[in-house]
Amino acid sequence: MMNRIGASTSCFYPLETEKALGKVIDIGFKNAEIFFNSSSELEEPFVKKMREQADDGGVNILSIHPFSSFIENTCIFGEYERRYEDFIDLYKKHFHAAALLGADIAVIHGALAVQKRNIPEEHYFERFAKLMEIGRAEGVRVCQENVVRFRSQSTDFCKRMKNVLGDDLKFVFDVKQSIRSGYDPFDFLNEIKDDVVHIHISDNNATDDCLPPGKGSFDFKKLFATMDGAGYNGGYVIEIYSKGLEVEKELIKSKEYFDTMFK
Repeated sequence: MMNRIGASTSCFYPLETEKALGKVIDIGFKNAEIFFNSSSELEEPFVKKMREQADDGGVNILSIHPFSSFIENTCIFGEYERRYEDFIDLYKKHFHAAALLGADIAVIHGALAVQKRNIPEEHYFERFAKLMEIGRAEGVRVCQENVVRFRSQSTDFCKRMKNVLGDDLKFVFDVKQSIRSGYDPFDFLNEIKDDVVHIHISDNNATDDCLPPGKGSFDFKKLFATMDGAGYNGGYVIEIYSKGLEVEKELIKSKEYFDTMFK
């Protein structure tokens, strides 16, 4: 199981992306998610250099996360067609970068749950299908993540999305986001687990919903058993936020926590 656990470069934000990847490598993880932070990082020379860095460090890049998730609501899933046409190339670049890195998963937040204008779900599904089509051309699966305050915070929405988009639609499940959305993580997971291809992990307790693994009371053994039972063979990537934490030290401890669990 340890060879399926990794960390996201986002854990070290605002450290530059390539330096954050270096931290993941130095800690000893064998898997990583790249969270891009600027458009220049999508240029081929930069991406290829990161691929060399990962290969030299013995790390698999499982997934990428667009830095532009904060504008997806209006620039990808909004109604203004010209804005969509102007911004869709940014996602083409993200998906191409994923392919260069050897990652086959791109994580999408999508549209906000509460809109100033009531945009029909059909419009959302059509736009997501277009993203999936662009990703497929690069060999990349474009996946919906469950995110609080976004449409995907709802299990019912995720199931409707699945019904419309079919077998090609896959999900990224995030433990902390399910809690923030008001769900027990296992209740949320049970609704979508057969279509989950990537998982963001963190720990929690009665007062904190985003702790380093090993610092809370979340039942990781139950998570692994649940997903093994669903035939899951994807990764488990630690995604925590750096503010107030000595992240490198905490991730070293989290790796030791899992190392001990699987001895």
